[in-house]
Amino acid sequence: MAKKDASFTLEISDGEMRASLAGRILTLPIHQGVDEEGDPVLVIDIDGADVWDDGSELQMKDLQKLLERIEAECEARDIEIEFE
Repeated sequence: MAKKDASFTLEISDGEMRASLAGRILTLPIHQGVDEEGDPVLVIDIDGADVWDDGSELQMKDLQKLLERIEAECEARDIEIEFE
């Protein structure tokens, strides 16, 4: 399931989410969880998000931009998410 928005692409598969921004890729682990109300939610683990998949340093501004794009794209797909 891929969606492309200018220089942003998001792919969600079993156990991981691959976000691409301006040609750089960040793979994040995901799992199913529940929110405070007990509703299903996709939990995205961002604790280890300090380098791009190629090993280069992930700047905070780029991480923030990626998380905003991920949140907007998941909302557009009607996918409830939480960052952990």
